[in-house]
Amino acid sequence: MMRADMPERKYAILAEGRFTDSNAKTSHGLIRYGKDEVACVIDSKLAGKTILDAMPHLERDAPIVVSLEEALEYSPTSILVGVAPAGGKLPMEWMDLLRAAADSGIEIVSGLHQRLAPEFPGANVWDVREPPDDLPLFSGEGFDVEPKVVLTVGTSAAIGKMTASLEIERAARKSGLQTEFAATGQTGIVIAGWGVSVDAVVSDFIAGASERLVLEAAKSSPDLILVEGQGSLGHPAYSGVTLGLLHGSCPDAIILCADASTEAIMAGVPRPKPSLAARLYEEVAALVKPAPVVAVSVNTRGLSDDEANDFIAKVSSETGIPAADPFRGSAKPILEAVSKAPKAEPLRV
Repeated sequence: MMRADMPERKYAILAEGRFTDSNAKTSHGLIRYGKDEVACVIDSKLAGKTILDAMPHLERDAPIVVSLEEALEYSPTSILVGVAPAGGKLPMEWMDLLRAAADSGIEIVSGLHQRLAPEFPGANVWDVREPPDDLPLFSGEGFDVEPKVVLTVGTSAAIGKMTASLEIERAARKSGLQTEFAATGQTGIVIAGWGVSVDAVVSDFIAGASERLVLEAAKSSPDLILVEGQGSLGHPAYSGVTLGLLHGSCPDAIILCADASTEAIMAGVPRPKPSLAARLYEEVAALVKPAPVVAVSVNTRGLSDDEANDFIAKVSSETGIPAADPFRGSAKPILEAVSKAPKAEPLRV
């Protein structure tokens, strides 16, 4: 979905019994970062409380209600499937609730791999992961984009690339910079209201989809385009998506996302140290367009304050570039590094 297709939405979020679970990250992302209004959350276990009662770090409030009938009292335009269920299939009671919502004229919004439009013929359904039909191959137009383009990458998957991008966007806007967030995953797309879920794109077109996102974001002439990264070059399951984004978005600078884990990515595949990962990303990017890794966004979840500070300092020392946890602390050191980075020049033969 491109920005021309963006309607304004007022969401009821379906998170029955699981609003505080880690699998409700789409719910949490929309509430903390989204531009659309959140009318309420449906979760009978927490009914009577508010979002800030349950999860104060989300920084936005709305009532938590017991049922769809109560949610309708808040006049939502859309209902978001806010939890990714185990096995990827929605339980029958959720399907019944969504059918009732559709019958009430409410749009259904879902970022699941399970497509809901075929399940509700005639209903207004936005399957967020469904890519546009007209995605092009990579053309090279992205080389000539005027705004500075920054891509988040990771030492592994699920390490906070979207969060890093959005926290940097917040800091940039506070400093007076005009920014665009180019969303490439289902939660980011729900937050931004537009984007392409690159994990659903045929592999030959991932770079072209990434380039198209950047070209679309550049139309408003922002100072900065922040491209949401996906996967990791070091993760065998997702490296293809990562590579397509790295080359297709033609970044001028790269932000590496890392955490304190030393666990292997999977059996037989060790997790690279941030210093090694930074060098590899730069070398692979340079095959198409040189781009430096200018900062490290460190996910310190699970560490004490002292442990977090020590780990951030260690990463900065080992990589030789600024490091910070933009969620726990401040994104300013990362934004400053991005601001200092010059526009990169593509290889010209």
